[in-house]
Amino acid sequence: MHRSVLILPVLLATTVAAQAQTINPNDTGQGRLEIAGRAPPACVLNAPTASGGQNASFSSTGAASGEIRITEFGDPQTAQPRGATINLALPVICNAAHKLTITSTNGGLLRDGGTARNRQSPTGFGEFVGYQISATWAGQNASTLTTTNSVLAIATADGGAGDMGLTIAVPPGGGPLIAGRYADTVTVQFEAAF
Repeated sequence: MHRSVLILPVLLATTVAAQAQTINPNDTGQGRLEIAGRAPPACVLNAPTASGGQNASFSSTGAASGEIRITEFGDPQTAQPRGATINLALPVICNAAHKLTITSTNGGLLRDGGTARNRQSPTGFGEFVGYQISATWAGQNASTLTTTNSVLAIATADGGAGDMGLTIAVPPGGGPLIAGRYADTVTVQFEAAF
């Protein structure tokens, strides 16, 4: 009897182990490992290149910046601006819904030390010249005259990759200009939706 008492716990342990094996009859001894990651929404803008122009040139000044130079801004005979156009291609990749915003800091070409209120007129000298900004991106086109709206925006519900087309067009004429350097800063921003 003493032996049976000693054997009983061993039999119970064996029985429990046997029951544990029979609970999972499809267990093949394999495990499962899940791998997960997240790609955050992002937009990457690379160095622009000129794809054409008239009376204007473009030079890169960094990885995502450059300078547009108008070859001959003022006509030496009339002191009025000469027309100028530059077409740029900006390589972009956005992996989510996003918004493109193009902003003119001055709302036009402003003479150094000048005031934007002193606009061109046929009867007097001006020191501010508006221009046209046009953009093509993700199947959409948008355009604005900087004197009426200094911000151009395009929103898209999907990601996109390719060249964003940007055109800056300064109109000719409109009245004589005060001599000096005229400048503006155009900021192109792609913002991914979060």
